Amino acid sequence: MTDKTNVVREAANYVKQLEERVKELENKKKSIIVVKKTVVSINDEASGDACVEELPEVKVTVLDKDVLIGIHCEKQNQSLLKIFSCLHNLHLSITRTSMLAFGTSTLQITIIAQMDDQYNMTIDDIVQALLRQYCLLSLKSQDMQK
Repeated sequence: MTDKTNVVREAANYVKQLEERVKELENKKKSIIVVKKTVVSINDEASGDACVEELPEVKVTVLDKDVLIGIHCEKQNQSLLKIFSCLHNLHLSITRTSMLAFGTSTLQITIIAQMDDQYNMTIDDIVQALLRQYCLLSLKSQDMQK
């Protein structure tokens, strides 16, 4: 009788461990957002200009205060500068970065950053702000070229 009791108890403990693992994996799943390349139009209310451009493909993963950002974009003048400026505006401190040119017109950029303690952004906030800032900076650089 005690052997059966032990088997049932161990099975119940194992089921609890599996349930905890499922919750852990679901939370990790929620911490990753991928935005495929999209074309957007953003109006800059200050200048009245509009930005219509293909935005980069962005993948963001957050773990506590650490942020892993993957960006796949077209090679443009000052692409990296635009992205770093965006991250600075989001109060993200860059700790590591790597950039790989793929072909003659594409960049794959990987950035590891840390969120400042006073800023607690969701992944959605980071992705949307990054894309918005990227587009507005593109708009400003277009104005400077005119």
